[in-house]
Amino acid sequence: MWRKKSMARWICLAVALAVGGLMIQVALAGEATAKVTRLRGDVKVKYGDGAFSPVKMGTVLKPGALITTSGKKARVEIRLADNSVIRLGSNSKMTLQKSMFAAGKKQISAKLWGGKAYAVVNKLTGDDSKFEIKTRTAVAGVRGTAFRINANTDKSTVVRVYTGAVAVSNAPIYAKAGKPKAGGKFQMPHQGVKPGGPGRVEVAGPSQVTKKEWEEIVAKAMQEIRVSSKGELSSPVAFDAQKDLEDEWVAWNKSMDKKLP
Repeated sequence: MWRKKSMARWICLAVALAVGGLMIQVALAGEATAKVTRLRGDVKVKYGDGAFSPVKMGTVLKPGALITTSGKKARVEIRLADNSVIRLGSNSKMTLQKSMFAAGKKQISAKLWGGKAYAVVNKLTGDDSKFEIKTRTAVAGVRGTAFRINANTDKSTVVRVYTGAVAVSNAPIYAKAGKPKAGGKFQMPHQGVKPGGPGRVEVAGPSQVTKKEWEEIVAKAMQEIRVSSKGELSSPVAFDAQKDLEDEWVAWNKSMDKKLP
């Protein structure tokens, strides 16, 4: 009798462990949440057609969240599941589009509608991993770095890289002219330029996008790339690091970087 009860307990334990493991795998393979870890001023969030609600310390943000900061002093830090962070400056607006973490793969994307964002990205592994922030005119994709991106009121974009490298593309300009295939959604062209590779790569745009070409340019540490409202990319140029630090927004981010785990 004792052996039967003992065996039954072992079977129940084995089943519980199996179910728990399956639940963990499902969670890892699905969309992951992010959390607000620093906050100042008026910051709000909404999903879809819902109403805006105030953001508080510890607020959990799911993919699809539209985050806004109002006022000169407003800012927020959003920490992702892998401890990468995205910070929004004053009077900024961003949608967290995707935050997916699975075994050996991460896929994070956000759309900066206006204002400024600063990101510190933990190292990505695997060809399917990506971390990108889009504006109306550009896409900045990284593989482990710190950078800032400004979506200006004139629809131009500025990307400044502090460590690592960032591939900057003007693909969104051509996406506007694109039409989805029958029964499908438009796919943003992706060349997959990797940091350390060629500094400038030109590729022909897919036929459903445009007859012109779109470009990706790699900016390395302490370089910036500017994208005009018409999608014209500048060559990577060095920026004055000391003058850049005079920007209170940059100085604050640098101080926050020292507190990251």
